[in-house]
Amino acid sequence: MNARLGEPGTAQKIGLAAFWLGAIYMFCASWLAMWWIAPIWRNTPAEQFEGTIFAFGGLVFSIIALSVPVGIVLTALGMALYSKLGKADTGSIVLLVAGLVAVATSLLFPPTLAYYPTIFGIIGGLILMLFFITLWYWARIRLEFGGENKAADIFQLFSYIFFFLTASTLCALLGNPFSGLYFPEKVLQDAALPYHYSMGMKVAAYLVLGWLFTFLAQYARYRIRITRGFNPSQSAPDRSGAGIAAQPTQSR
Repeated sequence: MNARLGEPGTAQKIGLAAFWLGAIYMFCASWLAMWWIAPIWRNTPAEQFEGTIFAFGGLVFSIIALSVPVGIVLTALGMALYSKLGKADTGSIVLLVAGLVAVATSLLFPPTLAYYPTIFGIIGGLILMLFFITLWYWARIRLEFGGENKAADIFQLFSYIFFFLTASTLCALLGNPFSGLYFPEKVLQDAALPYHYSMGMKVAAYLVLGWLFTFLAQYARYRIRITRGFNPSQSAPDRSGAGIAAQPTQSR
């Protein structure tokens, strides 16, 4: 037990248990099981699974399909409780729970089989603008408040870059008007399947790098707080000028 953290309370213990339950469920069902199940589904005609636990919508399929939405709720809410998000943070808890339920529910909706180029274009523009705005505020925070940890800031910047590259590559993979996956006849006509396979590998690589740099940024901030003996009761220096305004002035 870290002396700085003290003995965990009941809510923290529940949160930690929920996190590990969700993590084990996601790891075993959505990742480990697929090494065993995916080859069976891939190499066996679907009709042979009818009436078995391996059928589409059957027990095994349901356990795997539910692992991500249920696991997300358990792990995220668990870590929120572990971080001492308590009664004083009622608004944050309500927002967190509502957001997690919305995200988990969205994963259970059946995918649309239609193709909407206009929606693709709007979403692409939103992602691009959010990327620019995020970079702008990343720079403004460093300019106005200084960099507590320059390495963490750079790691965070790279995570933004790789997540944006993921979105950009997915756009080329799905919505490409020349050979996107929404136009399989063009893919086959141009013998472009190897190209799309390589794009899929790029998406996976960019996601790994995005999450890696996100972790490195969090870890770097954690280490510098531990090293400096961070005290949460110490407030950041006043840069607003309010302190200066509060000082008595000499009347003329």
